[in-house]
Amino acid sequence: MTTRTSWYNLWRPSLQRGTELLKHQKQRWIPLQTCSHFFKELEKRRRVEDAYKSAVNELKKKSHYGGPDYEEGPNSLINEDEFFDAVEAALDRQDKIEEQPHSHSSSLSSVELFSASDDIHRFSAQVEEMVQNHMTYSLQDVGGDANWQLVIEEGEMKVYRREVEENGIVLDPLKATHSVKGVTGHEVCHYFWDTAVRLDWETTIENFNLVETLSDNAVIVYQTHKRVWPASQRDVLYLSAIRKILATNENDPDTWLVCNFSVDHDNAPPTNRCVRAKINVAMICQTLVSPPEGDKEISRDNILCKITYVANVNPGGWAPASVLRAVAKREYPKFLKRFTSYVQDKTSGKPILF
Repeated sequence: MTTRTSWYNLWRPSLQRGTELLKHQKQRWIPLQTCSHFFKELEKRRRVEDAYKSAVNELKKKSHYGGPDYEEGPNSLINEDEFFDAVEAALDRQDKIEEQPHSHSSSLSSVELFSASDDIHRFSAQVEEMVQNHMTYSLQDVGGDANWQLVIEEGEMKVYRREVEENGIVLDPLKATHSVKGVTGHEVCHYFWDTAVRLDWETTIENFNLVETLSDNAVIVYQTHKRVWPASQRDVLYLSAIRKILATNENDPDTWLVCNFSVDHDNAPPTNRCVRAKINVAMICQTLVSPPEGDKEISRDNILCKITYVANVNPGGWAPASVLRAVAKREYPKFLKRFTSYVQDKTSGKPILF
């Protein structure tokens, strides 16, 4: 026997055992590609189980929604963050609806020059008091007043707020100033006051009813606003009057004003379905004219409307103060931009109404 054969016979048993061991291990190994697929399946299964658990938890929560404990109220179980998130989501959905094209037929007709002597009815004295208060206080500059906070500044528009609470209810007075090219104060106030075109630009109203016509320039209006869950639905009953105030100085422009303030009326008493909000709102406008060159006629390029909008609103109810302030900060500038753009669109290409 050669040396080579001897070594082979010596190692043969070990080689056989090694081969058997490798065969055994080979049966237990998992190819790399199969292993990767296996773990992907495990991860997919885990995600499905997590999604199922999350859905079940949400259903458990929603089974309570709609009850008084999960809506605005003195014993609401929704914390401020949840309340705000729900309101913001509802407002976002409403914004998307508003972006859809819609139109109403409306026209601009000349409004007579209203004076106090033309406005005789049972609320005449109250209207006159409101008008004088707005002319005295609402036109004052609050830019340097430490009590007023500048909360929004976008281009020509500035929105100020003064924080006021009474018995836990937010009563923050709000004041906005804006300059709009191409329209007059008469036109802005006309569209703001005229109930025939109210639904053209006011997107928050659910129902609208003219309760009483007091005179040619004063009406009582009842309206309910679209509910924004979980807040309670609001309604408001108010007198709306339009007035032209002649300037006392020849260098000053005349002023057009619309004031809306809450009143009571037997035909629209408060109901349990809505929280009755109280308002004192004014739209105050003055028209500035830059003389055209040469003998050219005044065009819309030569006019600018200075707007002062003031709002004192008592929303009633139990909505959290932080939520009310956040909503006001979001909605008031949006309203003013939407409304003034609407007036510009409606008056474009039409004769100027001074």
